[in-house]
Amino acid sequence: IFGSLLVGSMLPFAFSALTMKSVGEAAEEMVREVRRQFKDLDIKEGRKDPDYESCIKVSTNASLREMIAPGLLVILTPIFCGVVLHPVVVAGLLPGALLSGI
Repeated sequence: IFGSLLVGSMLPFAFSALTMKSVGEAAEEMVREVRRQFKDLDIKEGRKDPDYESCIKVSTNASLREMIAPGLLVILTPIFCGVVLHPVVVAGLLPGALLSGI
C-alpha cells in the first residue's frame, strides 16, 4: 500500500504537468493564427474585422485535443491499478492523490 501511496501522490503533479504543456501548445496555435491574420493589411489598418470564429475554432479544437492525455491519466490509472495489480492498490492510490493534491 505504501508504494501505491507514492504513485497516488505523483498523480496530481503529473496531471498538472500535462495540463500546463497542453495549455502552452494551445497558446502557440493561437499565436500562429493571430499572426496569420495580422499579415492581412486590411485587418492591420482597421478596414476589415479579424476572423474571430477561426480563433474560437483553434481554441476549442486545441482544448479538446490536448486534454485527452491528462483525462485518460486520471481515469485509467485507478482502473489499471485495480484490475492489473490488486484492488488494495487502489486503496493506497486514491488517498495518496487526495493528500498530495491538497
